[in-house]
Amino acid sequence: MLRLFVRSSSQRMMMPLAQPPRCQQAGFNLMGAFMRVVLGNGASVVRARWKLVRAAWLLLMSLVWGAAAMAQAFGHEHGGQGSPHTSYRVINLGPGTIAAYPHINATGQVAFSTVSGGRAAGFFYDGTVVRNIGSLGGANVYVAGLNDASQVAGTSLNEHGIENAFVWSAGGGMLGIRSGAGGGRSYGLAINSHGVVTGSFSQAPDGPARPFRWSVAGGAEDLGLAPGLPWPSAGRVLNDAGLIAGVATIDDEQTHAFAWTRSGGTVAIDTRGSVESTPVAVGAAGEVAGNRLASFEDGGDRPFLWTRAGGMVDLGTGRGTTAWVNAMTPGLHIAGGIGYADGRQRAMSWTRRGGMRELGTLGGRTSVARDVNARGQIVGFAEDRAGAMRAFVWSADGGMLDLNRALRRAPPGLVLDHALSINDSGVIVASSNAGLVLLRPGGAQGDGHLGHVLGPVVAPASVTVGARLEARIGFLDDDGTGTRSVNWSWGDGSARQAGKLRETGGIGTASASHGYAAPGVYELVVTVVDRDGRSTAVSHRVEVTES
Repeated sequence: MLRLFVRSSSQRMMMPLAQPPRCQQAGFNLMGAFMRVVLGNGASVVRARWKLVRAAWLLLMSLVWGAAAMAQAFGHEHGGQGSPHTSYRVINLGPGTIAAYPHINATGQVAFSTVSGGRAAGFFYDGTVVRNIGSLGGANVYVAGLNDASQVAGTSLNEHGIENAFVWSAGGGMLGIRSGAGGGRSYGLAINSHGVVTGSFSQAPDGPARPFRWSVAGGAEDLGLAPGLPWPSAGRVLNDAGLIAGVATIDDEQTHAFAWTRSGGTVAIDTRGSVESTPVAVGAAGEVAGNRLASFEDGGDRPFLWTRAGGMVDLGTGRGTTAWVNAMTPGLHIAGGIGYADGRQRAMSWTRRGGMRELGTLGGRTSVARDVNARGQIVGFAEDRAGAMRAFVWSADGGMLDLNRALRRAPPGLVLDHALSINDSGVIVASSNAGLVLLRPGGAQGDGHLGHVLGPVVAPASVTVGARLEARIGFLDDDGTGTRSVNWSWGDGSARQAGKLRETGGIGTASASHGYAAPGVYELVVTVVDRDGRSTAVSHRVEVTES
């Protein structure tokens, strides 16, 4: 998967997660502090802003995803509804708030980060089991990439609270990518299929960020500067041939894209005098796709495709006033969005042969494409006729399909709101009201199963001190193993509770109640364990107020 950017009114910010849909952009702009973490100068500033990220993240993400779920519809334009030619089997990946966009590889393995209890943790799903990948000794881990060799790259705090890039594998554990003896910081932002990592590093705590290339054989290599581009800089994306694209920050605000190869060194990407430019993805033959802002009065981004030999080609904005790239395949199929002056947004596809194409909606006003695979399948989110956000998959033959209509057997109450990633086999990672889930096309019973399939926790979002919070969930025993236990953890330090359990014909429900003794925000976690010992968990945030 390929990392992207978010633009505020005054600056473009690098973050450990990819670009959200533009209708959710206002909330994510609070994450601008991470730009200073990656590219800023000064250890105290970096530490303060890391704390800001950590403290604001839970509130931020709950607002962003909650806003998406409650978005209102305006108008009745829609694209093709498609036919559910493929049914999808649901696998719960984990509870908690999504801290970085997930990454899926060719075999359907997934790497992702979620926030729980105020800390961001990294996880890896190997096709059967989800495991916590640990850390370099600190409290926060952000996953930034996953390759087909099951290697994960990202950034972790170390034992001294300093940010360090890392590469992780099941056999080798987490290896820190150190930035030298001066105690500097490093950030891992992408990894290719050969295990090469790129990102940024500094030689000293208050030193400027510099782009690096890292491999097991060669260690961390400073990529140097493109002519006319200053520090700080960072590598952002790369391909398997070794081309790295990144950004330099000018005047502490605007970013400008660059490209690096072993043979050609670092060059600035000419984007026709744009005041800002950011790379999004790199094609197999060295093409760089990204977004640029022609001027501060221009009103929005324009997508571009660049090669060293041919320079930059503006991809246009279709019938809209702005457009942007969110993802691109190695073969140059682009997915993203088109924006209109009246606020409407449309998911878009671009290919050399077909040009730019709008993909419609599910009956509402807005849609945005998040990812695309080599088969031409595109995933993202769209409003339905009622104005609710729904995850979609689109293809040229079937049009846009609400993935909620294509589930083979869904647990009670499950709603998919945003499809985030798709691999070339059509396996999809999506967010839902039951946490992050994997959608596997077809699939035999028990194949790669994690245990039971859980729906969302049904409970009030707030309760007063001393009042009983009544909560319940529904689940499916999809492979017939039976249920051993259901454990309720209320997040306030009280003992786990068994609650009530009922199951008939593979369909189960569980319920419990609890009274909180003090105000605060708590995370209720429900864990269902099958008779083979496999566990599946979902969570629910509860605000407790004074009566």
